[in-house]
Amino acid sequence: MRSNDFFNYSLRMAFAAVLLVLAASSAALAQTTVTATWDRNTDSYTAGYRVYYGTSPGNYQWSVDAGNQVSAPISVSTGYTYYFVVRAYNSSYEYGPPSNEATINLAPAPAPAPTASFSATLQSTNTALLTWSTANATTVTINGQSVATSGSTTVPITQTTTYTLVATGSGGSVTRTATVSVTAPAPAPAPTASLTATLQSANTALVTWSTTNATSASINGQSVALSGSTSVTVGQTTTFTLTATGPGGTVTKSATVTISNTAPGNPSGMAATVSRNRVTLSWRPPTTGGAPADYRLNVATYSGGTNVTNALNVGNVLSVAGDLPRGRYYARVRAANGTGLSGYSNEVAFRVGRWLRTPSGFRVTWQGTTATLSWTAPAADATEDVPTNYVLEAGTAPGLSNVAAVSVGNTTSFSTDITSGTYYVRVKAVNDLGESDPTEDLELRAPGSPNAPTYFMASGQGSQVDLRWTAPSGGSAPTDYVIEAGSAPGLADLAVLRVGNVTRFSTQAPPGTYYVRVRGVNAAGVGAASNEVVVRR
Repeated sequence: MRSNDFFNYSLRMAFAAVLLVLAASSAALAQTTVTATWDRNTDSYTAGYRVYYGTSPGNYQWSVDAGNQVSAPISVSTGYTYYFVVRAYNSSYEYGPPSNEATINLAPAPAPAPTASFSATLQSTNTALLTWSTANATTVTINGQSVATSGSTTVPITQTTTYTLVATGSGGSVTRTATVSVTAPAPAPAPTASLTATLQSANTALVTWSTTNATSASINGQSVALSGSTSVTVGQTTTFTLTATGPGGTVTKSATVTISNTAPGNPSGMAATVSRNRVTLSWRPPTTGGAPADYRLNVATYSGGTNVTNALNVGNVLSVAGDLPRGRYYARVRAANGTGLSGYSNEVAFRVGRWLRTPSGFRVTWQGTTATLSWTAPAADATEDVPTNYVLEAGTAPGLSNVAAVSVGNTTSFSTDITSGTYYVRVKAVNDLGESDPTEDLELRAPGSPNAPTYFMASGQGSQVDLRWTAPSGGSAPTDYVIEAGSAPGLADLAVLRVGNVTRFSTQAPPGTYYVRVRGVNAAGVGAASNEVVVRR
């Protein structure tokens, strides 16, 4: 036996892969056949060969007897690296030394590691765009939330935020981060506001306001528009506080209206405009005293009267309009508030409807105690403008007809006996369509009645009123005096007082404005009036 020949062989490997499916298992096990080949020994002692193999070098768990063949197919499981040697044996099964070790790697190639790209871009003050792509990954998460392996999404954002992408595959995991920086916004501008409060009347204030950079506004706790104006009823001095609030903070403004505690002064500029039966009365507000809360209107068919409207409250307005029947009217107005009433405005006279012209040349002639009144008929433009009658009116004061209203027919003169007294007489033309304006008043004094007192004057303080005058010169002497007081010039609607044969008189007067004059009286009647004085208390 030549021992050196017994060990003279080398191992080579050839492979043929097959897939063996085990019927007894639901899982598939990958198998392959490895063919080991070697050189045949040239000695005469070798009877056969045995192949040894295992999964680690020099450590062989398995063996296969190949007999007298120089190759052997060996079935192994994939997924491992195998190490092979071959040993020859003789007929006595004595084994020679192992051949060189041959190796075959049946483990799969390592899976490729995943790759990823990731970006985060601020799109607006509160949104960010996340964009990513991966390769060799089976699962992907962003900040722990599962997402597609590639894609993009918009997410809300309120502060600087870092996003972390984790891509995982058979070859491992990869992590990418992206940060979106949110710049703090510039501070919101502070709101601004303005507020004014103006007294419009005794109990009404106009409140006007405006704001900028505000989202809400309130006045004295009540929500209002961001800018505007409104009329507010006030009963006393009132402070208005505007509060404007916005992202930049809050601002407050205040304005105060002061309520006067005095009665208003007299209205002025009373005027009338007539269009057919529609009459518009207008006036100007007082320039003194407290603010008016309303106005009280008097309308009458005679001067100083109230027989159409008596102190009618028309509200806090400076004009009113309404329809009146055909006729002659007189209007005046007073202002009022919670403290009191003003004096009257000027009185305006107006007429409604078609009118006859006023007679002219109204005069008186005397013969003893007989007064003859005469006048000239008015001119006429048409038949309907021709008078068919005349009416004489007489009163104890200008404009009054409390003594007589006599229809004298279609004549232009009238005589009457006047033995005592003083009368104010006027004439107007009449026909079926209406009547004319009256003439100016004639003052008729019975012959022998006193002349007018002179130097009439008033003094005093508070409610005290002291009146004095000088007895008339010439004519019949008075035996008594009469003091007349009215609410407007020439009127005696407030008082007519006989004070005796004196030239001074004192009295107490409530608050108000009075138009006062004095007359002498004797057996022949009431004489002419003195000059008129205005007393204000």
